[in-house]
Amino acid sequence: MYSKIIVLGVVVSILFTEFIGLSPAGIIVPSYITLCLRTPQRVVYTLLVALLAWGISRLLSNFIILYGRRRFAVMIILSFSIDLLIGGIMTEITMPGLIGILVPGIMASEFERQGVIRSLFSLGIVVGIISMIMLICGIPVLTI
Repeated sequence: MYSKIIVLGVVVSILFTEFIGLSPAGIIVPSYITLCLRTPQRVVYTLLVALLAWGISRLLSNFIILYGRRRFAVMIILSFSIDLLIGGIMTEITMPGLIGILVPGIMASEFERQGVIRSLFSLGIVVGIISMIMLICGIPVLTI
C-alpha cells in the first residue's frame, strides 16, 4: 500500500512541477507528508527539522562555500544531526526510518532553492491533491 502512495505522490509532484513550475519541497516529500497526516506532530516535527537545517546551513554559508551537492549534503547531515539531538530528548515524535530523516534535508534544499513560502505553499497543494485522489480511489490514509 505504501508503494502505491509513494508512486502516486511522485507522479503528482512531477506533474505539478511541470505544469505550475514550483517544486512541492521535493518529489518524495508530499508522499511522506500525506502518509503522516494522521500524526500531525510528525508533520510539524518534519517542518521544524527542515527549517532548522535550512537556517543553520544559511549561517554556515557565511563561513564556508556551500553550493550544489555540497549544500545538499550539508542539509542532509544537518537534518540527521538535528533529529539525533531532538530524538534524545523527545522520542515520541521523532521520525521513523531513514526516509523520514532524509525528508527534512530534501525540504531544506528546496527552501534554499525556491524559498520557504513557495515550497510550503506548493507542498500543501500537492498533499491535498494526493489526499483527494486517495479518497476518491478508496485508498485508506495510512500512518508510518
